Amino acid sequence: MAIDATLPLSPPPDPRPEPARGQEVLRVPLLRRLASGEPADVVLLRAPAGYGKTTVLAQWAATDPRPCVWIAVREHGSCGEVEAADVAAALARALEDRQALPRELHDVLTRATAVDRRLLRALDAALARHRPLLLVLDDADLLRGSQAIALLELLAARSGHGSTLALAGRCEPALPLARLRAEDRLLELGAAQLAFDAREGARLLAHAGAGVAAAEAAALVARTEGWPAMLALAAQAVGEHESPVGAVELDGADRLVVAYVREQLLAGLDGATRELLLRSAPLGTLSGELCDAVLGRAGCGLVLRELAHGNMPLTPLDRAERRFRPHPLLAEALLAELRRTGAAWEPEVHRRASAWHERRGDTARAIDHAVAAADAAHASALLWSALPAHALGSAPERLNGWLARLGEERVAETPALAIAAALSRLAAGRAGEAERLASDAGVALGEECGPAAARTRAGLALVRAALGRHGAGRMVAAADAALERGVDQPAWRALAHLLAGVGAQLRGDDALARERLEDGTWHACSVPLVEVLCVAQLTLLALDGDQPEQAVALARRATERAERTGIAQMPLCALVFATAAFAHAQIGALDEARGHLGPAQRALATAVELPPWHEAELRFALARTQLRLSDAAGARAQLAHMSRAARRVPDATALRAWIEDAWARADAFAVSAVRGPARLTLAELRVLRLLPSHFSLREIAARLHVSANTVKTQAHAVYRKLDVSSRSEAVARAREIGLVDGTFR
Repeated sequence: MAIDATLPLSPPPDPRPEPARGQEVLRVPLLRRLASGEPADVVLLRAPAGYGKTTVLAQWAATDPRPCVWIAVREHGSCGEVEAADVAAALARALEDRQALPRELHDVLTRATAVDRRLLRALDAALARHRPLLLVLDDADLLRGSQAIALLELLAARSGHGSTLALAGRCEPALPLARLRAEDRLLELGAAQLAFDAREGARLLAHAGAGVAAAEAAALVARTEGWPAMLALAAQAVGEHESPVGAVELDGADRLVVAYVREQLLAGLDGATRELLLRSAPLGTLSGELCDAVLGRAGCGLVLRELAHGNMPLTPLDRAERRFRPHPLLAEALLAELRRTGAAWEPEVHRRASAWHERRGDTARAIDHAVAAADAAHASALLWSALPAHALGSAPERLNGWLARLGEERVAETPALAIAAALSRLAAGRAGEAERLASDAGVALGEECGPAAARTRAGLALVRAALGRHGAGRMVAAADAALERGVDQPAWRALAHLLAGVGAQLRGDDALARERLEDGTWHACSVPLVEVLCVAQLTLLALDGDQPEQAVALARRATERAERTGIAQMPLCALVFATAAFAHAQIGALDEARGHLGPAQRALATAVELPPWHEAELRFALARTQLRLSDAAGARAQLAHMSRAARRVPDATALRAWIEDAWARADAFAVSAVRGPARLTLAELRVLRLLPSHFSLREIAARLHVSANTVKTQAHAVYRKLDVSSRSEAVARAREIGLVDGTFR
C-alpha cells in the first residue's frame, strides 16, 4: 500500500503529486469558485481519467490559507483494494500532536491496525482538537467496504465549521452522497466543470509546445470538449504533423486516442461490460432498452448508469438517467476498435436499431440507422409517408444528410429516394436538378407493379406536376390521379391539393381553385411550406376578385406562419411575401408593402431556377407592388421575367390575363410619367416596348397586326418625343426613364 501523508502545512510539500506536462495551466475559474466561499463541507471532484482532478486539488491547496492534510490513496499490488485502516493510520500520523493529545489517544492513533470504534473515537477527538483545515483524499474511490464507509462518514461529519473535506476519484466514493446533497453540504464538480474552456485549452496547447493559431486551438478545444488528457494528446498529434492544420481533425480512430481509451478506460472492465461498450458503439446515444434489444441481453441500463457514475465519459441526457451520450472521441475510439475486431457487426447493429426505433414510432431515428446500414430499400420505405414533411419542412438538412450518406448512385436507382431528392431540390429553388432526379425515378421505377409501386408512381406524378412543364391542366389531372391511386398520407394529400388548386387557378377556374387550396391548408399541418403556399394562392384569388381586405388577412396569416416555422428564407416562400406586399399595396399600406418586399427579394435571390408557374406568379405580384410604389423600371423588369416564365406554362389562361393587365398598367404609368406636350400614346409605347428586340420594324408591325408604315410613323414619333435620332438612342433614353428594361419579353 502506497500512501503519502503530509503534515498540516500550507502550501503542501513535495509529496504532493505534480501536474503532468501540458496540464500546468492554472485553473483560475475553478479556483475562484473554490475560494469564493461556495464550497460546502464536502467537495467531490468525480470525473473519468484525464480530467485533471489531482491538479485542481493541488492548485487549490497551494492557494488556500488553511493548513492542508493530503492523503494520496493509490492502488497497490494485484488485489485492487485499499485498506481503510492504512488511510486512517496515515491520517492519524498527520494529525499527531504529542503535546495536544492525551497519551492514551496518541497510542490508539499510532498503533491502530484496523478501523474500529476505538480508532474512530480517537480520530474524532483529534479532529475536534485541530484548527480548521483542508483535508484532501485523492483517489478516494479506491476506499471500499464498511470500514471505508465508516472512515469517510467520520471525516464528512467532522468537516464544516471552517474545515473542508475534499475528495477526488474516478468513481463515486463510499459516502452517503444523497444525504449530503439533501443537507446542502456537498459541492460536486464533474467532467463538465473540470473541462478546459477555450482560454485554458489554448494555454495548455501553448505549454505543450503546440504552435497552433487561435482558431485552430478553439477547434481542438471544441473537438475534445475540453477533456485535458485529449487536449494533451492533440498537442502530441500537432507535433507529429508538419502542418498543424491536420491535428484539428483529431478523431477517436487516432492511435493516440485509441491507446488512451484502451489503457485508461477499458482496461479495468470485465468482459461483459467491455463487450457492451464495443458492440453498442455504432448507436451513438445509448439507452438500456435500446442496448438490450440490439445486443439481446438484459440489464444494460443499470450497467450504463454505473459506467456514467464511474470512470467512463458518459453524459446522462435526462434526470432519470435512461439515455446517455458518450464523449465523441470515446464513441469514435470504440467504433474504431469494433471495426478492427468485428466489422461485420456494425451494419447488423444499425439494422436492429432501425427496427427497434420503427416499432416505437420514431421514424427519423429508424431512418438514421437504416441509412447507416446502407439499407436504401428500408430507408425509402420508412421515409415515404413523411417525405413531403422532410423535403418541404423547415429543416430539410436531415433529409439531405440521409441522401448524401447513401450516395448519388444509390439514390438514383431507388425510386422513392430519387423522388425525395427531387422534392428537396424543388424546395431549394433548383427546378432543373429536380427534373433530372424525377427522370431518374421514372427510369428506376420502370414497369414495377403493386401497391407500393402505385404509390411511388403517384408521388412521381406530383413532383412532375409541381415542375409544371406540361401545363396547368396536367397539374390538376396529376393531382387528382395521385389522390385516387393511393396517396393517403396527410402530407402527400396536402401537396396534391395545392397543385390541383394552382392548376385550376391558372386555368381561370377560381371556384375549384379555392376549394382545393382550402383542402390543402387543412391537410398541411405537418408541411408548413405547403400550407403557406396554399394561403398565398388564396391571397392571389382574393386580389383577383377585388377583395383586398380579405387578401391582407390571408397574407398576414401566411407570413406569420412562415416566420414562426422558420421557413421564411426558403426560395419558394418568396411568393408568400410577394403576395403580402401586393395585398398591402392594394389597400394603400405602402410601408407594409415595402416591408414585405425585402423578404420576398431575399428569398428569391437564393433560388437558382423556380418552376415556371411559380416564377410567373411571383414576378406578377412583385410587378404590381412595384408599380404601386412608383418603381416603373423595376415593375417592367419583373413583367419581362413573368412573360418568359408564362410561355413555359402553355394553357395558363389566367397568367395571360394577368400579364396583359399588368403591362397595360405599366404602360399607363409610363404615359403619365412623360410630362408636357410630348406625351407618348399607348400605341407608341407598344412599339417602344419592342424596340430592344432584334425584330425589324416590318416584323414588329406583323406582331402588332398593323401596317409597316404605321409602325414606322409611330417609331419616328417616339424618337421625336424622346428627343433622340435613332433606335438605339431611343432604347437607351427609355431605359433611363423607366419605360423599358431593355429586355424583350
